[in-house]
Amino acid sequence: MSAGLYRLRRVSTTDFDPGDRFDAWRETAYSIADLEVPDAGEAELFGTKYAVRGTIGNFASHAGSVHRTIITPAARLSGALDAIIISLMAEGSVGLESPGGEQPITPTGRLVAYDATKAMRYHWSVGKEIYVVLPRIKALEAFGGELPGIVQPLDTIPLGVMVRDHMAALDLHAEHLDVKEMAVALDALHTLALLLLQRIGRGLGDREEPDPNALFLAAKRYIHANYNVVDLSPDAIARAVGCSRATLYRAFTHNGATIMDTVRDIRLSMSRRLIEAGTGRSISVIAYDCGFKDASSFGKQFRSRFGVSPRAWRHQFG
Repeated sequence: MSAGLYRLRRVSTTDFDPGDRFDAWRETAYSIADLEVPDAGEAELFGTKYAVRGTIGNFASHAGSVHRTIITPAARLSGALDAIIISLMAEGSVGLESPGGEQPITPTGRLVAYDATKAMRYHWSVGKEIYVVLPRIKALEAFGGELPGIVQPLDTIPLGVMVRDHMAALDLHAEHLDVKEMAVALDALHTLALLLLQRIGRGLGDREEPDPNALFLAAKRYIHANYNVVDLSPDAIARAVGCSRATLYRAFTHNGATIMDTVRDIRLSMSRRLIEAGTGRSISVIAYDCGFKDASSFGKQFRSRFGVSPRAWRHQFG
């Protein structure tokens, strides 16, 4: 086994003196894209990253503050970014801005693929990305051609859910694996990732509709991450999970549910937890924090679901 392969390498902004921190972090932590200088007034830059290099591709995890990265024309021409990235937003979100101004948002829990050779600006929230780096030629050969659009959703079929869970598990346990264990785990992940690209590519070529169970689970993850958005709509959810609204409706019907009933139930469950937690927030504030437009409609829906008013529920746990 070559020196350095399958060995976890860590770096943090705290490794550098404050005066040198930005330049050192930019030089050390970014190989796929270039870190942009923060805007005036933005929070202080912080981050942690680890990466593992394998024979098929690489695996990495990056957590940190709000920041922006960019794929420059010079970097594209150099061939240094000749990769397909499979990205899991474990926390937070990222918007990928194309030269034309389009900026689809990848939310928490989503698994997507994007082409690192495309000119792009990445707008990262506070959060954490777990990602796989695959050689572009090998990945596109598996996919059967160029990736369509800016990002390609991958967790709309069961194999995608499996790859997402494998990535999260490897991120959780990576520091506890020896080199041999890491080699087995990482090679298996890369093989599954290539198989996933092949499966998704074949499905697109056949105009095959996404698996309704996987699509339903992906939509529920998105709703859980965004239940506090007041105007959360079927259109927004469908865009986030990479399907048409009609396909999303069919996926929910297949699972004996409706989209807006699911949104309502998740909001009510979260509001009940906040009331039980005794945070001191008013009922009106809790209603707004959970995506309800006003306290009156929230109270009616809460009573219909749990049999008592929000204030009576709070009294039980006071």
